[in-house]
Amino acid sequence: LFGNSGGNTGSGDSQGSGQKGNPVGHGSSGGNSWSLAGRGIKGTLPQPSNTFNQEGTVVVQIRVNAAGKVISASITGGNISDKQTQQLALEAAKKAVFTEGDHDQIGTITYNFKFN
Repeated sequence: LFGNSGGNTGSGDSQGSGQKGNPVGHGSSGGNSWSLAGRGIKGTLPQPSNTFNQEGTVVVQIRVNAAGKVISASITGGNISDKQTQQLALEAAKKAVFTEGDHDQIGTITYNFKFN
């Protein structure tokens, strides 16, 4: 159905001042990946369903506010052009929550769709 290598990866700590979370600002969760400078993911990366049996990637550009909430998302790449599958990726990306920061930031989430 959907690529799932299980678990989350990333690094960082919660000590000191400034931004908390992953100082590198990227990681993977459930076979998908995210990139957002200096921020970590809270919980797990929301996973879209693959109800249209597509295989490939959808890259979603996200804007995240200082509180860590995704405030906008748009398709910026990948090799799946099916609009319904892209919409599933957008909806999942909008549910992601990242660690707090000092200002709005732009990053990406890459979803990897695989056949059952």
